[in-house]
Amino acid sequence: MTYHPIAFHTFLLSLLHLLVDGVCACGVTMSCQTISVAEACGVIVLYDVLAFGTQPLTGRWVGASSASGRRLKLATALLVGGALTCVLPVSLKLLTATIGAILLGMGNSLFHVYGGKYVAVVSHHDIRVMGIFVSTGAVGLALGIGFCSPILLAAFLLALLSLSALHLYYARRVLQESPLHVYTEEAEQSAAVQEKQQSPAAVPLLYLSCLMLVVAGRAFIGENVPSLRTSIHSTDAALTMVIVSVIVMAGKAAGGFLSKTWGVRNVFCVSLLLSAATFLMCPWHDAFVLATLLCVNLSMPCTLYLATKAVPGREGWAFGLLAMALLPGFLLGQLTKHDSTCQVLLVPLMATILLESLLLLYMRERRWRVLATSVVLNIFTNVPLNAFIMAYMVTSPLCLVGLECIVVVVEFIGYWLVLHERRRAFMYSLLCNSFSALIGCLFQCLLILFEISCGL
Repeated sequence: MTYHPIAFHTFLLSLLHLLVDGVCACGVTMSCQTISVAEACGVIVLYDVLAFGTQPLTGRWVGASSASGRRLKLATALLVGGALTCVLPVSLKLLTATIGAILLGMGNSLFHVYGGKYVAVVSHHDIRVMGIFVSTGAVGLALGIGFCSPILLAAFLLALLSLSALHLYYARRVLQESPLHVYTEEAEQSAAVQEKQQSPAAVPLLYLSCLMLVVAGRAFIGENVPSLRTSIHSTDAALTMVIVSVIVMAGKAAGGFLSKTWGVRNVFCVSLLLSAATFLMCPWHDAFVLATLLCVNLSMPCTLYLATKAVPGREGWAFGLLAMALLPGFLLGQLTKHDSTCQVLLVPLMATILLESLLLLYMRERRWRVLATSVVLNIFTNVPLNAFIMAYMVTSPLCLVGLECIVVVVEFIGYWLVLHERRRAFMYSLLCNSFSALIGCLFQCLLILFEISCGL
């Protein structure tokens, strides 16, 4: 049987990703069951901050020596120590839960950037490999949270230790037999020169910031997708969580393969637009909830691929930045998912972003800076506009037109700062706002007519 290092290590690290997230979820969940709700919330936030917020720092450290297995050994030791601490039979449950969350969070952070950099470098930035690696974590989280028990935790730890040892053994063989899989300083420099010529981002930090905004928005939307209508029985809820995690995994893995066939930017844009459309239809049927989760996760390997290609030689750092961007989106989504006002504001925002993005694409606008600017401007104009209308019950057509004119001026300034073309900036601002406003009015009129016809 032929030995394929890339496929073999992708398989191993993907399974390790599932196990790492499963160990963390199981350990934290079990420790939180023994403390108060307020204390549990604090422990979970502490774990999330360490697991996601520290990844840029651990990514810088891992990037100093991508070939070293010491990083994985340290991550495994932290994970094992954290899991065992979480289940210690002592009276100071809050202390053990806190220490366990710290160890698990740091182990999780270190493993993710190690695995992300390893698969990116060894596969020479194959987006299919990246998509497979990042896809399995969702299933591990679902299994760890839904079926947490000492037996499951022990099984996860045993499998984690075994697969880590297997990966380290064969990783040493890869480095000995095929050293070209590891970037040297000369390769990194030549790659950097090539990227400067081909990269769509003139300023990598600005480019990475836009990708981080997409990741944060994706996490926020993921938290605000309506829950599936299921039984309140705990077993049904756990199985539903696993089913949803499989959908998420399929979306992330499929995104890499689709990008390889149709192009990264095509899949990236289409997945975000489709997820916005299906999100708006979620109240109609549970199938749209699953479709939203699938579509929004198709872009996961795209953002990772674009980030690692933007800063060659610093893949761990790029991976860590995107992981850190998940944290504010996740926390903001948790705070707003049960707030009716936020939900009311989110629907017109998603509709406006979808309509204006489609119009820009129809006008053959493909520059990432312009499309990103459109999204940012909509966030900073559409939300305050609708909040003001709701707070002061504005119904006068003249007032509404005046408010839209203010939005046009604000967005004109934003487009002008990016495009440095007054005429084009004004055209984009006027056409996009007029188009979304007219479609919104038409929808409201059709809704009123429908309610009248139904006798509501």
